[in-house]
Amino acid sequence: MRFDAWMLRERESNSAFGRKAGWSGETVRRYRAGEREPDQKAMALIFDLTEGAVTPNDWVGVGPRTQAIDEAGAVPCPGT
Repeated sequence: MRFDAWMLRERESNSAFGRKAGWSGETVRRYRAGEREPDQKAMALIFDLTEGAVTPNDWVGVGPRTQAIDEAGAVPCPGT
């Protein structure tokens, strides 16, 4: 499940999730919007705080790295 979808389903605010994780609400907003990709430690914490609903695999195709690849003219994988 995508992080943004989980946040909407749980009706969790950016600031409330940020408090649980020790981050600012702005950091959570950037993760949700795909403006920033969480590092491995952050992904593990999100996995724990969402009780496994948001996995590290759910971040594939989200974030600035994907946009840079698309702008470089990379061919997307089948099914994406």
